[in-house]
Amino acid sequence: MANAVALNDARATALAPVTTFTVEQIDLIKRTIAKGATDDELQLFLHQCKRTGLDPFARQIYAIKRWDGVQKREVMAVQTSIDGFRLIAERSGKYAGQVGPFWCGTDGQWTDAWLSSDPPVAAKVGVLRADFSEPCFGVARFNSYAGRTKDGNLTRMWGTMGDVMVAKCAEALALRKAFPQELSGLYTSDEMAQASNEPSDPAPQSTPAPANVDHQAVFDRLSAANKALPDKAAFDKFWSQGNVLDAARSLPSNLKGALKIERDQRELALTQDDDGFPGDMGGPVDPNDQFDRMERDESA
Repeated sequence: MANAVALNDARATALAPVTTFTVEQIDLIKRTIAKGATDDELQLFLHQCKRTGLDPFARQIYAIKRWDGVQKREVMAVQTSIDGFRLIAERSGKYAGQVGPFWCGTDGQWTDAWLSSDPPVAAKVGVLRADFSEPCFGVARFNSYAGRTKDGNLTRMWGTMGDVMVAKCAEALALRKAFPQELSGLYTSDEMAQASNEPSDPAPQSTPAPANVDHQAVFDRLSAANKALPDKAAFDKFWSQGNVLDAARSLPSNLKGALKIERDQRELALTQDDDGFPGDMGGPVDPNDQFDRMERDESA
């Protein structure tokens, strides 16, 4: 058993050669293939090259910079070609071929040849492993992966070869499912075509209709509270509260006018002396009174 494990390890090492780079090659990668990458992003890219055994100079693996709306800057993503995925699967020694691709339209019926000039709705590919009893299927919806221009039209490749492009996305999904150790964190350039799509404008939100308000009940509540105020200090405190002013402000003009009359009468009663002579009132109406200022502004 130990000898079998050793043989398998040796075979895997032989099939997946260790990728190393000279200083000159690293500088070349940073100037060209990973242009604009930070030192950390460059190290991440080189690590993925070494882990997968893919050759960036053969365009088997790429470093793509894309704008990240969350980080508000361009960030690097590692991508491969579908051939790179196939090569990694082959080197594992467990790749046993594929089933498909299959395509389906809006009728949901799968076919092994797409003959329509319209793009398919989805594609499906099954990947076989020598140590699996069933294929690992990947299903890709066309609208989830299709690359589009800024005006919303399909890009050239997705417009002319939509069936081939979505089938490659389904194959990449299936290969990553079948070989998670080797392909974890890697995506093909076909899968990431949608990452450059412009976000669609959100549907306009309709303003909800205001809830039905019983204005008479609001008036009755404010009127009763106003009449029950025991003194001028309580009156000033009550009519300086924001929630009271907001409630009064929301009333229709007829009820608002009636409330103002009741309010002024109550203030007059609270500022008179015991003999009821109005000449002893505490002075003119406060020009800073919010309710009165509101009334003046609305009538202006």
